[in-house]
Amino acid sequence: MTAIHQLLPVFSPGDAIGQAAHRMRSAFREAGFASEIFAEEIHQHLLKEARAAGELGGRVGARDVVVYHLSIGAPSAQIFAGLRCRRVIVYHNITPSPYYRTTSPRVAYWLDQGRRDLARLAPVVELGIGDSAYNAAELRAAGCPATMVIPPPVDLARLSPHPARPAGPPRLIFVSRLAPNKRQEELIRVLAALRAGWQQEATLVLPGGWNDTEAYAAGLRRLSMELGVAGAVELPGRRSDRELGDLYAGATVAVCASAHEGFGMHLLEAWAFDLPVVARAAAAVPETVGDAGILLETDDPLVWAAVIDRVIRDAPLRHLLIERGRRRLGDFSEAALKVRVAELLNRLDLSGQGGPRVAPRG
Repeated sequence: MTAIHQLLPVFSPGDAIGQAAHRMRSAFREAGFASEIFAEEIHQHLLKEARAAGELGGRVGARDVVVYHLSIGAPSAQIFAGLRCRRVIVYHNITPSPYYRTTSPRVAYWLDQGRRDLARLAPVVELGIGDSAYNAAELRAAGCPATMVIPPPVDLARLSPHPARPAGPPRLIFVSRLAPNKRQEELIRVLAALRAGWQQEATLVLPGGWNDTEAYAAGLRRLSMELGVAGAVELPGRRSDRELGDLYAGATVAVCASAHEGFGMHLLEAWAFDLPVVARAAAAVPETVGDAGILLETDDPLVWAAVIDRVIRDAPLRHLLIERGRRRLGDFSEAALKVRVAELLNRLDLSGQGGPRVAPRG
């Protein structure tokens, strides 16, 4: 039986790439293929779900396929390069290292290494999969001979989504790690403008870890104090799925000022809670949002504040955005994933090898 295995640097709960690998494994198995996840680092809660990366070389034959999830430099890239089998990259994009040079030189080093890995691996793999057309374009620029787009599978059920019912003053939310490319500082400026001119009691919650970006997190706290909004900005750190779901359910508007996103998983999470979205039109965000949010070309906090205030006050606009978010979420459903996996198997000429021929549906 042909096997389709996956390799990634880190496999941990709550991580978007780990979630994608888990759901892709389920899809491969449902299609009749043997499929395992291999990782350099495996969280203790997932030890039964994955195998050590070093075992992979001895478990694949020439006709098997190994899918490598690339988002940062890692020794597993060397393992992948040496495999004697069919090879595919899933490219989750690599944050440009200048964002980290002053806040975390160690992360900047591994981001640069990731770019080197991309340049070395892209020309020699059989196929490159981008989370978005934005990512697929980078694969082609790196010399990948063939590409396709499969948005990352997202496990929304873990958050127990339901329509948000905010109580009290308007509450803005952006869920992501605290990092310079995510530009949480711009959202703090937006909040200050919003409170000064339109919504005096508005608050902002920024859940997300700051491993390796402690200096950036400290800068956010200083900025909040300087702008007089420290009491209205919450930096709760990384939260459990249940706690994160509660934060979404208590929010009014989801915001994103990120300068670099290869996809934007937090956008799907916001739609799952019927939150309207206001986002910066940068990188892959416009592609992900489609018509299901308001996209801004400017960084001007006064413009952002005015737009957010209208979303809060204008019930018909808010309902329109919510309805469009629901529809857009359907493009990333389990059924949509199965269609795209079927397309992948057909591209690799594997339909019928692991089980019954996979016919795209939808």
